[in-house]
Amino acid sequence: MLIRAFNSQRKLKPYFYSQSSKIGGVGCLVGFSVAYPLFFVIASSFGIESDIPIRSYDGGTVLLMFTLSFLLLCVSMYAFCALFAFIFYGFKFKKGHINKQELINIVFKGVYPQRWQSGL
Repeated sequence: MLIRAFNSQRKLKPYFYSQSSKIGGVGCLVGFSVAYPLFFVIASSFGIESDIPIRSYDGGTVLLMFTLSFLLLCVSMYAFCALFAFIFYGFKFKKGHINKQELINIVFKGVYPQRWQSGL
């Protein structure tokens, strides 16, 4: 599904590609901005202090903390990209430019309508 989403965005006409890139960029930036302070909350819950070198902690604790932080980053970025896409393309849905199924495909799957694809 991820490969299909990348191909769908890659084949977009320049106008739609620009829109989707801006929306995704803002969503990722906000998602990272929200996840970054949460990294410190996760680290403090494992007893990891920010002023002590990470190599001085148990390897299992560090691995678990990094794994949870990576998952948090992925979920946060996906959630905020989906939220911003839902807001932006929701207005297009309200105006009648796209239907409900296309809105769902864009927001949650990253698959854009065929008429927005170049060369078709």
